[in-house]
Amino acid sequence: MNTYHFTIVVRDARSDLANLEDKFFEAGCDDALICSYNDTVYLEFDREAENATQAIRSALDNIRLLGFSDLIVEEQGFSVLSEMADRAGMSRQALSLYAQNKRGDGNFPRPMYGLSSKSAMYSWPEVATWLFKQGKLEKTHYEVAKAVI
Repeated sequence: MNTYHFTIVVRDARSDLANLEDKFFEAGCDDALICSYNDTVYLEFDREAENATQAIRSALDNIRLLGFSDLIVEEQGFSVLSEMADRAGMSRQALSLYAQNKRGDGNFPRPMYGLSSKSAMYSWPEVATWLFKQGKLEKTHYEVAKAVI
């Protein structure tokens, strides 16, 4: 068994954390830290399982037991470089050099740009795959990014 770290955003929950903590715990989320930011609730899991897909699916099932359905697995979407650098345990500057193809094999995944913000967004599964192949990302983080949900 491995321990997989991932974050699930519960978009249809409100940040009355005192009330939610017990409910999430009783639903099987005793391996998660319950947080909120700008009235958005999210759970940071460290879940043991045979594989990343099983870990994430079981966490989603636990949350759905409480009636929540608007759920996002953060590591399977798009992110900015600073957030991805944090996930990979490296500095934003180091990841930026890879993104500019000044380091690494020169094949860093291409960004997507926000239509209104002009901020570069990258597919975390693509970047995680590239970082893993470069030996810069732990296998469990790679598996979470590539899990089929």
